[in-house]
Amino acid sequence: MGLFKKKQQSSDDVVAPDDPEAMTLLGVLASEAGDRDAARAWYEKAAKLGNPAAMTLLGMLAKKAGNRDAARAWYEKATKLEHPQAMIHLGALAKEAGDRDAARAWYEKAAALGNENAMNGLGMFAYEAGDRDAARAWYEKAAKLGEPEAMTNLGGLAYEAGDLDAARVWLKKAAKLGHSDAMFNLGRLAKEAGDRDAARVWYEKAATLGNPKALFNLGVLAEEAGDMDAARAWWKKATKLGNQDAMFSLGMLAIKAGDWDAARVWLEKAAKLGDEDAARLLAELDASSN
Repeated sequence: MGLFKKKQQSSDDVVAPDDPEAMTLLGVLASEAGDRDAARAWYEKAAKLGNPAAMTLLGMLAKKAGNRDAARAWYEKATKLEHPQAMIHLGALAKEAGDRDAARAWYEKAAALGNENAMNGLGMFAYEAGDRDAARAWYEKAAKLGEPEAMTNLGGLAYEAGDLDAARVWLKKAAKLGHSDAMFNLGRLAKEAGDRDAARVWYEKAATLGNPKALFNLGVLAEEAGDMDAARAWWKKATKLGNQDAMFSLGMLAIKAGDWDAARVWLEKAAKLGDEDAARLLAELDASSN
């Protein structure tokens, strides 16, 4: 009996040559699989057909590669097609360059097109400027459109005002939408209320979503319970996500254990991320070793 193999179809075979949305989706799938070259190829095909989402994604790839000029060029092409996400990215580039006025202008354009991320961003601008009322107004607009970060920010405003019930309500709404910072903050509220079990539950939910602050606080809970092995394990997980508090804490554990080499390694990592206490301890270690 003969064995026959069915010829496999490539993506080029099954995607219509005039379907930029499908091309963009294939690019996203390639990116998620770690194949940036294939992603870029699909995005470029879609961009040639005028797809603004593909242009924006090409800008994001360029930004990740450190090519800000190319990123800006792609974002600008997409904004000419009224793509709000590209406007937000241009705003972010402007903000990184220190041009807050230009950044705000791009966010305002995106918000005028109904983009909830831009509304939340404008709320953050207002908050940073000390205008809590304007911040709340923008957050509320974004929250009505289902933006979980805006809900989390409204929870933060309520917390600052001492309204813990309102804070909890907003944070729970955001947590239901999978926002890990909201879960983390619910854990903090529970901890402040003395409910360590509830705090652990919320931190674990946030940690499952890769929240480094939650991982660190789970380590703190373990440390407070006297379980240093668990604390060390949680902090090591947090350091893999760049949490400097966890690096500092591991350095302190190493000092207590008399492991100066390990202490120096962790403190140096924390200091490189701007931890002043870590830098001070390193200086003291250097002075004592001389």
